[in-house]
Amino acid sequence: MKNKTIPILAVLSVILMIAAFFTGSHVNERKNRDDRLRRCETLISFAIEKAEHEDLSNQDTMEALISNLYAAYELCDDPDLAAMLHDLWNTLIFRSDTYADRPDLLIERLRSISEALTTGT
Repeated sequence: MKNKTIPILAVLSVILMIAAFFTGSHVNERKNRDDRLRRCETLISFAIEKAEHEDLSNQDTMEALISNLYAAYELCDDPDLAAMLHDLWNTLIFRSDTYADRPDLLIERLRSISEALTTGT
């Protein structure tokens, strides 16, 4: 009986180690994904703050806002929301006057992206 117990325990130990490795890997991946989501949300909130409280006709303000959007785009794992961020980023680069005169439209768009990111839709 003792001769059969040792190999069984050895195999069981190996199986448990492999399971622990994959569980740890999964937990780490999930943690990284959640961290990226939080950083993306933070960058979008920075952009909203700039749009609400600063003059968008100021080139430095617009550049900072554009930088926040690009960083949020890089961190966004949802392909649809990443596309929305990229489109908005491109619009601000090439046609910033679209939103410089109407910051309320930019704020509304940023909030809708942020809400979609938060709700996961």
